[in-house]
Amino acid sequence: MTSSISTVSWTEKIGYGLSGIATSLMWGTISGFLPYFYTDVFGLSVGAMTMIFFVSRFWDLIADFLMGGIADRTKTRWGKFRPWLLWGCVPFGVVALLTFTVPAFGPTTKVAYAGITYILLMTCYTICVIPQNALQGVMSSDPQERTKITSIAGVLSSVGGLLVAACTLPMVNYLGGGNEAKGYQWTIGIFAGLMIILYVLTFFTVRERVEPPKQQHNSMWMDAKDLLHNKAWLLLFFSGVLMALASSCRGGVSIHFNKYILNDKDLTTVLRTISVATAMLGAMVTPLVGRWLGKSRALGLCVAGVAVSCFMMYFATTDRLWIAYISTGLCDFVGGIAITLFFAMLGDTADFSEWQHGRRATGIIYAAGAVSLKSGFTFGGLLSGGLLGLFGYQANVVQTAHSLLGIKLAAIAVPSLLFLLATIPMWFYPLNAKTLEEMKLELERRRRESAPAPEESVA
Repeated sequence: MTSSISTVSWTEKIGYGLSGIATSLMWGTISGFLPYFYTDVFGLSVGAMTMIFFVSRFWDLIADFLMGGIADRTKTRWGKFRPWLLWGCVPFGVVALLTFTVPAFGPTTKVAYAGITYILLMTCYTICVIPQNALQGVMSSDPQERTKITSIAGVLSSVGGLLVAACTLPMVNYLGGGNEAKGYQWTIGIFAGLMIILYVLTFFTVRERVEPPKQQHNSMWMDAKDLLHNKAWLLLFFSGVLMALASSCRGGVSIHFNKYILNDKDLTTVLRTISVATAMLGAMVTPLVGRWLGKSRALGLCVAGVAVSCFMMYFATTDRLWIAYISTGLCDFVGGIAITLFFAMLGDTADFSEWQHGRRATGIIYAAGAVSLKSGFTFGGLLSGGLLGLFGYQANVVQTAHSLLGIKLAAIAVPSLLFLLATIPMWFYPLNAKTLEEMKLELERRRRESAPAPEESVA
């Protein structure tokens, strides 16, 4: 690996973006279809499924930190993070296939099978995705170049999301021939095979260029200490938690809102398609917006824009569905910019730690960023469900005025408030454009000075 290279070719950027498609194919299927598969195809009760998800989430948060630390300590001729895409993709695909397989077991054994395969699935997901995210932080030493890399990955990730949304159910119906269990097994098998190919292509097309200081002493304790003393990362962490909490609360009742407020459950498909398409456009323009406004200011303004556009949904009715279309489009357009900036800025906070403390732990930085989002998504789901229960929601009946209020609070008011709160950390974020450029030049100087002399390299 070279000590300091800023520019990354388009081939390499697209190569990294292929991993975004791979991840999106798998995560889109897991998050969008596994709950239905478990209850209506596999035969789990809602209580058993909820227990599996809840227990797995706690292990998942621990696994993220462990994987970040392991990746930071990996030493191969391919780098720290690239090899994990190669090593992890096949187990990930195999376990995904097993997860979407209905075994001929009794009820108790099936619950155990589902729990074991799901925990293994999320562990394999972590093994691939934490290094994949961290990889964008070491492909270039230039903060603006990293934003472009993240933007392209976001666009291609949205392509994967569109494929999942458009193709999963038709593939299940066609490949299963009326047998949903067989249809899901074949569909996830095809997605898993494509995921493996894309991860391997990413491995062969990208390079790692930014290394930790050669004198750095690695320990998990020091990594954790650096995180807690990294003001930029802490502020980004809290903003990420609030954004994910708001998104999960809003998304958790989107079908309820469409079904009982707008009286059209099938509207969900249209709105989700708008959501993915506009998020893709947001990811495309992120480098321009970040360069124009500065990353932290752009993130704060975009999250505020999400809050306003989310609140617009309050005025949507069955006679004014165009408001729902506009609200969803605006919300996910600026939201696409915000999430792309979030991941790009994680790389900046790794630079900040190296600049201030002389230590760099890119894997831990990105793992902890993933924890912030996963924590928010977990508790956001609990929040939306709690609000529905508190206001007396009952499924498949005519809702009372009180329960309709609970749906509106969970879908609109609470998420809008949380999005506004998520802008506050950006008021205090220390890395503006001037500071980022100063960091970049200083770190490049340090790397040049610590590089071995030519005769030492030959020897």
